[in-house]
Amino acid sequence: MRKYDLISALSAETSKEVARNEESWKKYLNTASRLYKYPFKDQLLIYAQRPDATACASIEIWNDKMHCWVNKGAKGIALIDEEGSPYTGLRYVFDISDVHKARRIGRFPQLWEMREEHQEAVLDRLEGIYGDTNKEAGLRTGSGRLLPGLHRIVMGSLLRIWNI
Repeated sequence: MRKYDLISALSAETSKEVARNEESWKKYLNTASRLYKYPFKDQLLIYAQRPDATACASIEIWNDKMHCWVNKGAKGIALIDEEGSPYTGLRYVFDISDVHKARRIGRFPQLWEMREEHQEAVLDRLEGIYGDTNKEAGLRTGSGRLLPGLHRIVMGSLLRIWNI
């Protein structure tokens, strides 16, 4: 079987797996939250192959923009090339754990993280967009329905199968 076919099957199986139950979905979201600039299909494949990945990029970006070199023996994360590579239909990215900085000029990306001191401001902003919440109700209105902004997001995602 071609590698492209294996990766396509992995993508299909992983999408079913993450939608199977709430715990699987949360594990996927933990990985996807670190890879927010990637489309859903790429996030799924990165999760399937390296759930601990924190910052992924192509070898060209690591080399040319970040001045980091891929470690010898590092295994790339295969993604389906939507634009169609003329040879394999796949493209590869490497996690930050697979690279090292070039002396003096190499740099790692600045990774986003939620800090305790920013939590209040972030929650205030989210409440401003999606409506007020409280600890008991969570992200639901007083009648138990999801907040309107979140309801639209859920209905357009795999979460809709859980009848949230």
